[in-house]
Amino acid sequence: MKKSLLVLWLATLIVLTWCWWSWNVVEYNDSFVAIVKDCTDSTQNLFDVYQTDSSVDSILDTLNGCVDVCQSAQEKAAKLWDFDKDSSLKDAVVSLLSAEVEYLKKFWESSRYWNMENITDEDRVAYDWFINELQQLEDKLNDQFLSLQQVQELFAAKHGLKLE
Repeated sequence: MKKSLLVLWLATLIVLTWCWWSWNVVEYNDSFVAIVKDCTDSTQNLFDVYQTDSSVDSILDTLNGCVDVCQSAQEKAAKLWDFDKDSSLKDAVVSLLSAEVEYLKKFWESSRYWNMENITDEDRVAYDWFINELQQLEDKLNDQFLSLQQVQELFAAKHGLKLE
């Protein structure tokens, strides 16, 4: 009888540990998804305003708010724990958000060109250089999104998480 109770107790413990582990890894992943979503939603709103609103002040206000949201998201992500001593997902999210903030700050700098009607040859060289730099940051950001996707898939496989 004691052996049966011990086996039943151990089986229950294993099931409960597995359920806790599964719930914990889902919650961990979902926390990062929500953090990234806050930033990307804010960035999408910025570009919606940029495309529909002709007021530079309105765009800059939205842009400043977006930078704040993304920096806050980056700080939240950096403060989360490592899952089972695995920081890969956290590191990838922080890198992505860092690239997003860097891009947004460079985009803010582009505002000096938004209302230029006549651009001199000297300004054209500076503008072309600036746009090239902005494009490089956009490429880096896109690479970070792809990298995060790969890291998330590897993390999920390693920890038994089914991604949607």
